[in-house]
Order: sequence, then C-alpha cells, then structure tokens
Amino acid sequence: MLRNLRAQSDFKSTILRNQLTSLVLYEVIQTTQANGRALETYANRFFNNVKTADLNSKKLAHAILFDKNAIKKVFEEILPRFKSDETTFVKLVKATPRKGDSASMAFVSLLKTIVDSPVKEAVLTEKKDKVTVTTRTKKKTVEKKPEADTEEDDD
Repeated sequence: MLRNLRAQSDFKSTILRNQLTSLVLYEVIQTTQANGRALETYANRFFNNVKTADLNSKKLAHAILFDKNAIKKVFEEILPRFKSDETTFVKLVKATPRKGDSASMAFVSLLKTIVDSPVKEAVLTEKKDKVTVTTRTKKKTVEKKPEADTEEDDD
C-alpha cells in the first residue's frame, strides 16, 4: 500500500531519497511518523535491491543516493553487517511529539547500528539498563542502579 505524503510525486521521491541518504550516513534520523513509515518501506526495498553488491546494484545506489560517501558506506560497512537472506534492514521507533506543533515524531534507524555517538546510544539503548530523563532544556541518560540482594545469614 502506497502512503500519501500530500506532495507532488517528484517532491515525495526527493524527500525519501534525501532521508535515505541521511539514514545511510548517520544510521539514525528523527522525522515525523508519516515520513518515517514511508521511509521505512522505501529503505527496506532499497537495501533488498542492492544487497547483492553487483554492478546493477551499484548503478541503482548511484541513481538513488545523493552522496558518494553514502554509496561507499552502503557497500563497505552496512551491507556486510547483514546476512544475505535478511529482508528487514530498518526499524521505526516512536518518539515524543515535537514541541512547536505537536507533530508525532519517530526515530528511523538501521537494525544493526554501530553505536559511536551519544545520540545513537540514547536512542538505541535497552530500557531495562538505562533510564532516560527528559527536561525542558536537555535530555540525559542515567544508568539504573543494580538492586542489592537482601539475604541475611542466620549465624
């Protein structure tokens, strides 16, 4: 089912291509939920088409992605992380609404992401290990304290 992003078709494809390029370069991006859902299907189709890494795949990547560094990263870093039979490459995680207009937001990220920045770490950490504290000015992640065992010896 094709989703309606309420824009002309060339503008929609440009938006999706630009967001896919950003997703490849940064591995995690934040966008609205509507754009995120459309990007998720578009990105999964893209990665399924280029996962063979032959000449036609490289031509397709050059036709879709805007940045040469993104093309290089797809074939040298991202695709080797996945098995050849995997079909899902991207996940969508809901986020808090945007403050200005309360638009529903989401994080779109690659499934197997190498965490190397605090933003990626905050988005992709397991909730049971960390607690995210959000204030008006900043967001910080605090590790949970392990609960101490309350066993007493009867000596």
